[in-house]
Amino acid sequence: MVTYQELHDLNLSKLNTAVTHWQQMLSKLVILADGGDGGVNAADLEKKANAADWKGDSATVTKKFTTTTARQFDDMVTEARSIHSILQDAHTNLKKHKEDLGTAVSTWAKKNIYINSNGNAQYAGPPREVEGAPPPPTQEELDSAQRDIDRIMAAANETDRIAARALRKHAESKYDFDEKGFKDLNDADRQQGIEDADAMMRLASKGDALTDAELKRFNQVAGYHRDNPAFAERFATKLGPEGTLTFWRSLADPGRGNTPDPDSDRAKLLAKVQDNLGITLANATRVDTPAMQEWKDRMIALGDDQIKHPNGMPSAPYGFQVLGPLMTEGKWDTEFLSKYGKSVIEFERKFDDSVLGGPDQVWENRFNPAQLSYPPGGTKPDSDPVANLMEALGHNPEAALKFFDETTGKGDKVMSNWEYLVDKDGEGARKWPTDDDGKTTGYENLGHALESATLGYAYDDPDPSVPQIKSGNDAEAKASQEARDMRTLLMDRVVDHYSTADKIDKQEGIRDSLANMAAGHIDSLNYSMADWGGSGEATDRGGFFGADGNRLRDFGESGSKNFLRSLASDEESYETVSVAQQVYGASSMAAHGDNQQDALDAGVSSARMHGLLDQARAEAIGKEFAEDKDQRNLELEKQGEWRKFAGEAAVGVGVGVATALVVPTGGAALIAVPIALETVGGAINTQISVDTLQWLKDHEFENFDDSVAGIDKVKYDGSRNAMTPLLNYAEETGMTASQVRDLVERAEGKYYDGGRLGGTEAARGW
Repeated sequence: MVTYQELHDLNLSKLNTAVTHWQQMLSKLVILADGGDGGVNAADLEKKANAADWKGDSATVTKKFTTTTARQFDDMVTEARSIHSILQDAHTNLKKHKEDLGTAVSTWAKKNIYINSNGNAQYAGPPREVEGAPPPPTQEELDSAQRDIDRIMAAANETDRIAARALRKHAESKYDFDEKGFKDLNDADRQQGIEDADAMMRLASKGDALTDAELKRFNQVAGYHRDNPAFAERFATKLGPEGTLTFWRSLADPGRGNTPDPDSDRAKLLAKVQDNLGITLANATRVDTPAMQEWKDRMIALGDDQIKHPNGMPSAPYGFQVLGPLMTEGKWDTEFLSKYGKSVIEFERKFDDSVLGGPDQVWENRFNPAQLSYPPGGTKPDSDPVANLMEALGHNPEAALKFFDETTGKGDKVMSNWEYLVDKDGEGARKWPTDDDGKTTGYENLGHALESATLGYAYDDPDPSVPQIKSGNDAEAKASQEARDMRTLLMDRVVDHYSTADKIDKQEGIRDSLANMAAGHIDSLNYSMADWGGSGEATDRGGFFGADGNRLRDFGESGSKNFLRSLASDEESYETVSVAQQVYGASSMAAHGDNQQDALDAGVSSARMHGLLDQARAEAIGKEFAEDKDQRNLELEKQGEWRKFAGEAAVGVGVGVATALVVPTGGAALIAVPIALETVGGAINTQISVDTLQWLKDHEFENFDDSVAGIDKVKYDGSRNAMTPLLNYAEETGMTASQVRDLVERAEGKYYDGGRLGGTEAARGW
């Protein structure tokens, strides 16, 4: 295994010399084998041997020895060419890995992040108490640096592992040369994947008799080949659809007292097997071969079959349920997800009547349950294959976007997947299964699918980026624009549907995803809110926001207001959306460049949005703690501290809009927030980390009996945050005191206008 220090200090001169020597050796062997210099060569020797008139033993023994020896020269060339290719590719790759490492180390050093000899990212600047010390890096920046280093090291180790194994393969035979070699490092990886898949098949044939050591071996090998389609296809097709379901069914729940305890080492191993097996199968579905197409079609057909345990256990879950937990990781093929999704929902809808029951009954085997998802009791869906499907769609944006527009049913029973899964109050809509506590865990997975569909990247992508809107009239540009339009069209439905806090709260677990979606579409939400009294056309709203170039959509002022107000009533959702607004608002000012009037108008418009969000949150606090002034004031104090933090961290006009910001909430996701500045390809975006820093918990707050003082403080901090980009701009452009006074008056009015939009009634207890 290559260590960080080894790659950092790597001297490639010896490897380069080896590449040169093997190139020279290959040239000489080619001449010996095929001729070309007029001298003796193996090809001529074989030709003469076959043409000679051999007698006696020479006709059998000597002739065979001569021709076999001549052919060995061809094998020598094959092996030498293979060794040269492997060494050359290894040198090229390792050189790049080292260069990438050096670039990453230098880049992060500029942010006072040092990579130590173990490859760990840490702060390297002076203590924050030192006067004039730069602010230390955020945890998100440290995590991002660590991901960069880990990614480079993983690639370097893969190069080293594949090359070393390929060279050892050539060294196995002491008395012969290989008839087959490797074209390059990729070919070696492919062949190694096939060999390992065959070895893993021998393990899989043991089913639930696999030992812990064998499970560890499976995880190790599958981990090596997480991006190897040859391994994935070989393993999936040799195991077969029926074999795949039977393998996981028997391994996950052997029964007869052998099903592992949730906290056992065996259960932890099976959780890794579940993920690795799922990723392998997902990769396999994206391989375009007749064998895999047959595998996918058959797997869908097996969905409504009951999969029995080989040992005759009574529980027999449906194929949909067995495959479901394996679909929660990896990116599954888009067409497969479309066909599979249609099949599982059509099957489920057959049971939606007063006699047969609904999803709870069809998927819940109360008398003979099977443990199919690991870790048991974890956050992953257990026996609901539709929730599993949502998680799979959460990792495939193209499939998710397509899925919510598709339909199932016939005649008057036709219903779109949106209507069936999201609009739960509609006739015939899905009644999501509940757990023993009466909670519906599947709404969180539904949120993940909607995130993926509306944002254009996997909901848990560690480095998210909004798909670029290409310009021009070619097919690729048209496709990118149509995809953007489809995403915003679906977001329009989301905004319209989740228009009240009550609707959101009824689908417990979906709120975080809705906040992420709002942050990812903050540009269209700002555009939608700039149409008071239908004035958008008269004020050239489209040109002001760059609606055409950025493919913005009008969600409607009333719907957008209600959606934002519903989200802002919750602490974590409020924090996510308000920082997205801070980023977008500041970038909107920068986007107008030297046009001072438009830049100021953009800042004032953003202040109005802040007013809406702040008032909605403040009112929610007032209602929640109406009878407890101390607790209400504490929450307001915390909100004020949060706003102060956001104001300090937020992007200013002169700071640069691509800065990553930390949002200290309890969630764990990354959001790509659209930026108003235009580039060649359209709008750019920045990341906001919704991290687990729990920044607020690092600060102690005192309760004050004086509620009015607390309210005034939070209002001040909110207005201060809204004004930060405007004051930055005023200073940079040299506005006079009189001009700043006029600007403050405008911004204050807009901020409180937004507050009136965010409020619904006087908060009780204020």
